[in-house]
Amino acid sequence: MGGMKNRSLRFSVFLMIGIICSGIVTVMYLTGSVNLDCFYDVGKLYNVSGLLYADSDGGWLYDYEKDRVVMQKEHASYRFDIESRQKKWNYLYLEVEDLSEETAASIEFLGRKDEPLYVLEFELQDGRSVMQLEEEDIYAVNIIISKQVSFSMKKIQFREKMQNFEWSQAPGIFVVALACYFLIVLLVLYLLRHYRRLYGLPKSHTWTGMLQKLYACFLEHGQKPFRRLSTRGRSLSRRLLFMTSILLVYFALIRKWNLNILAQRRMVLSFAICLLLIAAISWERTEKTVNWQNPLAAAWMATWLMSVVSEFVVEKNVQNLGIFMLGAMGPLYMAWGSMKRPEYMIRDFLTALRWSYWTACFFCLFFRSLIPGIRYSGIYKNPNLFAGFLVTVNIAFLIYLDENLNRERLRKGLIIKNAFGLATIWGFLQLTESVTSLAVYIMEWGVFLWKQFPTEKKKVYQKNIRKMLTVFGVSIFIVGFLGKWALNNVPHMLGTEFFFQEEEVQTATGMVSLSLTAEAAGKSGISDRLLRKVTSGEWYGFFSGRDEIWKEYIRNWNLLGHADYQECGSAGKTHAHNAILQTMHYYGIFIVVPYLIMLYYSLKYGIMAIFSRNQMRMNLFFLLSAANYIVQGFAEDVATPYLYISWLTYYIALGGMFHQLEKTET
Repeated sequence: MGGMKNRSLRFSVFLMIGIICSGIVTVMYLTGSVNLDCFYDVGKLYNVSGLLYADSDGGWLYDYEKDRVVMQKEHASYRFDIESRQKKWNYLYLEVEDLSEETAASIEFLGRKDEPLYVLEFELQDGRSVMQLEEEDIYAVNIIISKQVSFSMKKIQFREKMQNFEWSQAPGIFVVALACYFLIVLLVLYLLRHYRRLYGLPKSHTWTGMLQKLYACFLEHGQKPFRRLSTRGRSLSRRLLFMTSILLVYFALIRKWNLNILAQRRMVLSFAICLLLIAAISWERTEKTVNWQNPLAAAWMATWLMSVVSEFVVEKNVQNLGIFMLGAMGPLYMAWGSMKRPEYMIRDFLTALRWSYWTACFFCLFFRSLIPGIRYSGIYKNPNLFAGFLVTVNIAFLIYLDENLNRERLRKGLIIKNAFGLATIWGFLQLTESVTSLAVYIMEWGVFLWKQFPTEKKKVYQKNIRKMLTVFGVSIFIVGFLGKWALNNVPHMLGTEFFFQEEEVQTATGMVSLSLTAEAAGKSGISDRLLRKVTSGEWYGFFSGRDEIWKEYIRNWNLLGHADYQECGSAGKTHAHNAILQTMHYYGIFIVVPYLIMLYYSLKYGIMAIFSRNQMRMNLFFLLSAANYIVQGFAEDVATPYLYISWLTYYIALGGMFHQLEKTET
């Protein structure tokens, strides 16, 4: 049974890699380019907006029932303004369907002051018309149709490059490429078997086995200086190193990588050293190893191998992620799998998270005043980032609450710290008015409550809940009144107010948070902001303009990734506000295959960890970390490496999920 399962897994992995490689080869063959500039279309393009509305002067009318443009007179015209920053284009694409009659047409190109630059005449007909443009800055176009005709306008685009191929050719080329891939795989397997027989090597002598030996060799030598440490000393060392890692992630985001390349590399190297030291401290030299052949591990490995290839071809603004993950996270996962009490790793990381939160509270209380009408940014430059930090730290307090509610003797200090932590997180989260993080916060509490039902409870459980709710109610009262007063007044009284350079100010009432405008705001709150979004009736208002940024990122997909954030119209260079799109932008469109598999299995194993018979303590950490990362990633950037606490928390949690699979399935 196990052999059949392993063979099925190997075939799935080979098929996944084959689909990715064949897709890349297909696009390269069609476009004649190693790294296609734009996967969705060829070259940078701009879709002209404001189409098909009635123009009484020009004689255009849009028939909403039939979804057609109707010319009400001869020589009817319509003006399209170009809102893109880019004004110089090489081609104009005009695509129409269901044209009632072929007719002569012309396009007048206008300059900055609406002065005519030149006119192109063409025959309007069904299908696509491609017109080469002159080297002029175009600010608007005026389309003139000679006869009274009707048609459906499907596309009007400006492009940098001409698309000289058809995507309809792709399926045939893909099939040929996939067949060649399997022939190559069969040849390699034959050669490997021949090599094993020739030198008498066991079947387990594979590259994953060699990688495990490499990790084990490093950990064996690396843990020698820490052998004399007591259990308590190891735990304290791990906490300090985790805290250092969290601070490095925080400072990298605050600086936005505005460092020279050497400083960046030193920061990433310091981060990697912290994780490697944690791995060395945790290594227990057992025979037990991580099951690198499970789907989660295979997808994790494939994702970062693909990122290594992308980084080799395209120099990144944020470098060396693939090498960092394979070289630093890999040994950490290996060490976690060797621990007899792996919950110690979770406990130490969550303790470091709580330390970072109390440090943030100190900073907010004495250095970060609350400005009425402005969304609170806390220790960050942006309220959404602070909100993401809050809901990630909320995981630490929920897990400790889950672990201690069933205790016979629950210390008062523990109750007070947890209650005040949960209360202050809710208070800060309200001030940020982040809708995405509010959804994550509700989801985390939902998962926490869901976990409480299947667990066997002691009699003391209800008593501890009553104690916790009482202290939590008092904490909410103190935070709501005294805490808010302190945020408003203490920094003013002490004269210790601190503002980040080039800080982004976001109004509490702003419908479009990406516009970053500041104006006087009245009474507002997170419920008011959510209500305005829901009742706006427009996707743009609900997503705060993110849907336009998503479209821009989709248009610029390519094979092997980009160096930096995408230029998105008036927003300038900005991240994708979506983890999947951000990952595809950095490392190429086909990385989405292993990346989505990794997200799926992390959720699956997180749920399995809660309901498994051999439960690991603090097993709620896995599901909460994965769900936090995925839900935040729907509308925020948590995929840019080294910058986000939720990013670090998710990839720390994966190590336990690799190990957890063996416990749940054996």
